[in-house]
Amino acid sequence: MNKRQQNKEERLNRIIEQAELLFLKDGFERVQMQNIADAAEIGVATLFRYFPKKDQLIVAAAVRNLAPTLETFKQLTTTPGDAYTRLEAILDYLLEQQMKQTNHSRFREAFESYASFVTSPLPDIDDYIDLQCEIMKTLEPLIEDGKTDGSLRGNLDVKATVVTIINAFGTFGNNIILKSHISYLEEDIEPFIQQRVLKEMLLAYVRP
Repeated sequence: MNKRQQNKEERLNRIIEQAELLFLKDGFERVQMQNIADAAEIGVATLFRYFPKKDQLIVAAAVRNLAPTLETFKQLTTTPGDAYTRLEAILDYLLEQQMKQTNHSRFREAFESYASFVTSPLPDIDDYIDLQCEIMKTLEPLIEDGKTDGSLRGNLDVKATVVTIINAFGTFGNNIILKSHISYLEEDIEPFIQQRVLKEMLLAYVRP
């Protein structure tokens, strides 16, 4: 990569990074392209050359936000160990991320809510869907081993079960954490406890 390309790549990353921060802070509707240009320290005309529409930038921020999950899943699903151990490691990773209550997880929830309620599909939304597809593909080694290594119940539809467990645990955890400030929960059923209970329920279901 030559210097010009490197500068362009750095500017693009700075645009997306600043956009994500502003979207999370002020909401997708309220943030204007001029606000993002100012935060990225570029002219608004330059910003429009990168992203002709704000919704394209929203999706680009969502893709950047989700990308680290792909790399982590690649590692967790190919580490030594049986399918059950690797599935448990994925749930532990999701639990750890949820308990951190990071801006990344809050942005992702906000984005998916926004994208779900727009009247027409967001431009470039296929990039986000394709990344989700890549994450699901990383589960293939775990699923194939789960069919033969004896660590999961023999009468399971392994693929459907593994995908459902991961989706259910991730969705439940994010919701209960992000909504904890508007939910009544006694100390003995606080979010972390409920997440541990759900994890044990899901893992108990697949044990031989």
